[in-house]
Amino acid sequence: MKAKLSVIRPLAALAVLLAVVVVVAQWDTAEAVTYNPTFAASISDAEAGANADVTTLFNVPVGDANFDVLITFTPPDFARGAGDVPLGAYVAGIEAQSTLGLLNNVCITALPVSFTMMNATTSTADTVSFDDGFADLDGDTLPDAVGKYPAFLNTMFPGLTPIARSYGQTSVAGTPVSMNYVIFAPGSALPGLPAFDASLGYISVSALNDPTAELAPGSITDFCTPLGSASTTFGISKDNPETTAADESGFVVRTNPTAGGDYTFSSFARSIPDADNDGIDNDMDTCPFDVNEGDSRVAGDGDNDMDGIDNVCDPTPDEADQDHDGDVYLNRGDNCPLVNNPDNADSDGDRIGDACDPSPNTVDGEPIEVWGTVVVTITGEVVAETPEVTPEVTPEVTPEVTPEVTPEVTPEVTPEPTPEPPVVGGAGLLGSDDGGFPMWAIYVIGMAAALMLGSIGTAATVVWRRRR
Repeated sequence: MKAKLSVIRPLAALAVLLAVVVVVAQWDTAEAVTYNPTFAASISDAEAGANADVTTLFNVPVGDANFDVLITFTPPDFARGAGDVPLGAYVAGIEAQSTLGLLNNVCITALPVSFTMMNATTSTADTVSFDDGFADLDGDTLPDAVGKYPAFLNTMFPGLTPIARSYGQTSVAGTPVSMNYVIFAPGSALPGLPAFDASLGYISVSALNDPTAELAPGSITDFCTPLGSASTTFGISKDNPETTAADESGFVVRTNPTAGGDYTFSSFARSIPDADNDGIDNDMDTCPFDVNEGDSRVAGDGDNDMDGIDNVCDPTPDEADQDHDGDVYLNRGDNCPLVNNPDNADSDGDRIGDACDPSPNTVDGEPIEVWGTVVVTITGEVVAETPEVTPEVTPEVTPEVTPEVTPEVTPEVTPEPTPEPPVVGGAGLLGSDDGGFPMWAIYVIGMAAALMLGSIGTAATVVWRRRR
């Protein structure tokens, strides 16, 4: 069946934090189609408050249905950075091993794929098309899908703005391939998924290429299991040597909890459904409503002419026709291999094209939904530093001294006493001295002299005051 790289939504990005020892989450199911992915994780430093790198492993074993959705949750105790990581800084890396069916052949081609993830914008208003996202049209030495928001993410998550996003791109067999990791706030409602309790933490999803794009014929005709991926998210950003910007390393991406203890990380995974319950998921089954005679994943098993269509529904089981309906899609890459449908439209996303789906708006088959948990143990405690307080010193103030002003003193002039006329011979005040000079004259002259001396003293005092 049609398998496109663009439908691989998850490899949980930046988000499943784990214990120091590797923990494996195994899910057992009772359905005819099996879906037993394994999940493992490790953390580079389990100390409280450390900026540890986190590595997560996700594997789907051979023969299982492939995954349709994988969501991971990071407890809110694992704090995210301050949001100052420069655009283009390296924040994660992915190594994946895919198994593909090429050119209508069975699943025999193993293909390694790797991405270096760069910090990217979350501004949903400034968008770029899928094709232009690979280019550097603005000349900032970064793919435009870093500085602009891929428009298809708004289609996938209408009305939602992520709190973080990273972007990576590579080339597979000469074809450009992109990966977006998108992180949403706890409790965000994602279309087509169950309601997730906010206590689960940050929601991490991923999109390989553009899952909303119309299908197109290509050399990859099946996306198969086994599938394995290893994703490492950095606690501290690394420099991107491809840019001309300053060093982008040294910025906090993620921080361990400040308190030691056990923390539970959760994963939600959903398989591709199996409409006829024959153990082959719809994406791999070219006879989705008829139980196959053999295993279409094995060359020639139940497929006499080896054209990819099982004998049970092949109109010409002994006549090989690699494109039975002539719509340019090879049988294994056609979601309606017996009905011409050049657009390969699939309204309900169950991997069966509308042209041959009796219920095109209802998913055919029950996808398997499983939850996994990993307990992470953080050691130690981050003790809040008590800030050193420098005692406030009251500055010594030299009192302002008002200079003492010597008061102006008006010199006291002691008037010269008027001499008392001597009593001579009993003559009294108006008598005369022995020389015959009248005493009254002496008195008058004395008084005049005294008055004149007093006047001179007063005048001198007035002048001194004015000079001061």
